[in-house]
Amino acid sequence: MKLLVQSDDYGITRAVSLGCIHGIKNGVVRNTGMFANMPWIEECVEWIKPYLGQIAFGIDLNASTGPSILGHGKVPALTHDDGMFLGSRENRALDTDENDHDHLAAVADQLEAEFRAQIERYIELVGKKPDYIHNHAYGTLTTDRITRELAVEYGVMCSVGFQDRAEVAPMGMGWYQWGGPEEQLKEDPLSYITSDHDGLLASGKEYGYIVSHCGYADADLFRLTSFTVCRPMDLDCMTSPELRAWLDANDIELASFNDLPRTWAAEQSTEPHLLMMM
Repeated sequence: MKLLVQSDDYGITRAVSLGCIHGIKNGVVRNTGMFANMPWIEECVEWIKPYLGQIAFGIDLNASTGPSILGHGKVPALTHDDGMFLGSRENRALDTDENDHDHLAAVADQLEAEFRAQIERYIELVGKKPDYIHNHAYGTLTTDRITRELAVEYGVMCSVGFQDRAEVAPMGMGWYQWGGPEEQLKEDPLSYITSDHDGLLASGKEYGYIVSHCGYADADLFRLTSFTVCRPMDLDCMTSPELRAWLDANDIELASFNDLPRTWAAEQSTEPHLLMMM
């Protein structure tokens, strides 16, 4: 099996970015996607440039954390007056029927414009198109559809399109506690993965897919999200000798989105159906 290990949210804060790099240098992370909208992202891009030949560096399209690139005047339905995105909880509170009749469907043009601006910001900073496109956190049928359509337009693989394929066995994220820091400290991703909880190995498929959220924690992280202490817990797992031994014992080869057949990007569907929302 070829296994894609992804660590989301590169650039959400400086500390998370440094943790992702540690996971690349000393662990099994071979894919990470950046938040193009964060104020310190230029600095974070410089940090990761020495590793771009070793990984797939994608983009996490984001409409729920930090400031909008376009600003409140252009995307008023997505942001507060100061240009900061509505958080996931605020978005969900506006839904009439979450992930079916989401309120973002009514402002899809604003969402598409913001996502497009984030991709163009990535290209400006990195000097190329993203290696893949992923949707961050607040996943709905609308965010899924727009993410898929933009991936096809730019000619790159979309993470949900990758999961659609019959050759791929995605692992769930069942080790997350979805609570506060004390609950997150109880998480045990290493046991979850090495026990093959979701049948990744048992599937017999060519590709496996694990989404994690490696990183260190800093004050900015606690200001921006409730997804905090889980990040060093994930990093500990993804850099552990035990995980590496499990991979070796099961003849699992690490891979990135850059290792996939190029034809897959052209073959992916634009039809929305949510598989993973983080």
